[in-house]
Amino acid sequence: MLKSSPYDVRVLRNTIIKEESGPFSGIIWYEYTFATSQTLAESKKYKKFLHQSSKNMTLKNCPIVYRVIVRPPTKKIKHWTGEIYLDTNQKLSATGRSNYVQALSDKSLCELTIS
Repeated sequence: MLKSSPYDVRVLRNTIIKEESGPFSGIIWYEYTFATSQTLAESKKYKKFLHQSSKNMTLKNCPIVYRVIVRPPTKKIKHWTGEIYLDTNQKLSATGRSNYVQALSDKSLCELTIS
C-alpha cells in the first residue's frame, strides 16, 4: 500500500496492531507507526517549540511519526479504508494531544487508496 508512495525510507516504530473500540461496537481498525526524514524534521520543529534539545534525535527515537490507520469493510462501507497523518508515537486520544500536535495531524491527514 505504501510502497508506491512518497513515504520512502521508513523506520518502523510500532508493529501493526489490531484495535477495537468496544466489545459490542463492532468497530475494528489496524494501525502502525513509522518514521521518515520528514517526521525527523517535524520532530526537530516540535522539540524547538517545546524548548527542548533535538541534538541526539534519530529516526528511531523522534517523537513525531506517521500513523497509519486501516479499517476493514463494514456493512455500510464495503471496502477497506485508511488514512495517514503525523502524530506522536504515543497512544493518545484527540483530547490528550497538545494543540501543536493536533494541528500537525489535521494538516497532514491524507486518505489512503486501498485496492
